[in-house]
Amino acid sequence: MTDDPVRAIDHVNTALASSPPGTCAVVKRVQLSIGLVPGYLLVAEVGRARRDQVTGHVVWEVVQVPPMRLRR
Repeated sequence: MTDDPVRAIDHVNTALASSPPGTCAVVKRVQLSIGLVPGYLLVAEVGRARRDQVTGHVVWEVVQVPPMRLRR
């Protein structure tokens, strides 16, 4: 877990590069829940990646990320 999407993508690239072909990963943006149940709420999916079974390369799917709202 990190507050930096670029760092999260770097971690996924590193993890998948040494994983078996076919392994998948998802990077998600979350926020802390302020409700009665502690935990995280999904805000958006940042990206999906997999290690290609033929080439072994890490392949990312393009995901449109909604703009972040700035707090005032």
